[in-house]
Amino acid sequence: MRELLADPSPETIIDPPQYSIAWLILAVLCLIVIAAVVVAVLRISRAVVARRAYRLRPDEPEGLKAEFLRAVNDIGSRHEDGVLDARAGHHELTSVMRRFVRRTTGHDVTSQDVGSLLADPRTHDVGALIGDLYEPDFAPSSDVGLEESVHRAREVIRRWS
Repeated sequence: MRELLADPSPETIIDPPQYSIAWLILAVLCLIVIAAVVVAVLRISRAVVARRAYRLRPDEPEGLKAEFLRAVNDIGSRHEDGVLDARAGHHELTSVMRRFVRRTTGHDVTSQDVGSLLADPRTHDVGALIGDLYEPDFAPSSDVGLEESVHRAREVIRRWS
């Protein structure tokens, strides 16, 4: 019991335990792993979205149809706004339809006459339309309205295969 009652040893200050460098290295590695996971998730999700968007994108013929439908609609809207008269509108419509055939088939039909357009089964529908557009296109005046011609051009483009 004597030992218990004896004076305690003088007070000494004990240094705090030192942290190992391993904890710092572990923290840095965790941050690197977290950053890599975030980057990987972003890349994968963007790739999935891009793949889905590409899959839903119209194929080339459908895209060309949409492009030329916009051009035909532009002619119709400019005519409705009074910017374009019927004769000039028919002339532009003929040009748009010839460019449509060239872009979709690869054959340059800008200088072909209506007979050769009608003779080719691929361009028969466009040839019939262009043949009907010649009268209002070249006549000083015509009873054929541009609205009707624009509607027919839209139908030819939509049915194009």
